[in-house]
Order: sequence, then C-alpha cells, then structure tokens
Amino acid sequence: MKEITIDNKIMGYIAMFERISHVELKECLENDDMVLFIVGEKRLAEIFNRNKNIVSELKEKVNKHILLAESSRDLLMFVKNLFYRYGVKEIDITWKENMTDILVAVETTEIGKAIGKEGRNIKLLKEAVGRFFPIHSLNIKQ
Repeated sequence: MKEITIDNKIMGYIAMFERISHVELKECLENDDMVLFIVGEKRLAEIFNRNKNIVSELKEKVNKHILLAESSRDLLMFVKNLFYRYGVKEIDITWKENMTDILVAVETTEIGKAIGKEGRNIKLLKEAVGRFFPIHSLNIKQ
C-alpha cells in the first residue's frame, strides 16, 4: 500500500462533512472538479434521512461536484457504489497473477462524466478503490 497524506484542505472537507452529516467519514478524495466522500456501509440512507439536501449543501460550500458513496468489504459492491450515479450496467473483474483489473460499463450518456475532463474522474475513482483494495487497473468500457 502506498502512503497517504492528508492535507489541510482534505482535513477541512472531512470536518465539514462530519459536522453537516453527523456521520464519520471513511475516506475523502478530491480532484479539480469533484470531492468524493466515502462513508461506512449502510450509512447513506441515514445521512439522507437527516438531510436530503446534503449534496447541494456540500456543493455550495466546496464549489465542486460532490460524490457520496458507501464503502463495502466486497470489491464488486464497492465499485458499484462508486459508479452508481453513472448508471452501472456491468462490472467485469479479472484476477490474473495477483493483478486485479476492473472494467465498468455505465450508461452510454454517462461515459464522459464517469471518465471526466482529461480522465480526472476515473483517476479519482481508481485511487478510491485502490485505498481499500489492491488493484492494477480500473477502466470504463466504451
């Protein structure tokens, strides 16, 4: 596993999220366009029951797209949770020689959003999966 450093900006996002949601955060990652908040299993419903406007509230505060996802001990479920907003159609996971490759098929109209400008979103999602599971690659099926 590679070492993860958390800067003051991410620490601020974590504190803000936990203050607004009243739920402990598992992980927080960002790129130029989006902040990804990962909560524990079965915690999203609790968050939305308390505050159905949490995504717009967070977006207003950080001025970036917000992606909320639940963690899972199951790789397939975790990938499905991360790509949920893009309309997951299929997930292929291949294990070969201690390498895990993941290919995700999403709604055709959402492929561009899932990849993101200059591949930023797919890189962020790959990093998120890599923090919980040892993977070799994560790609969008085109």
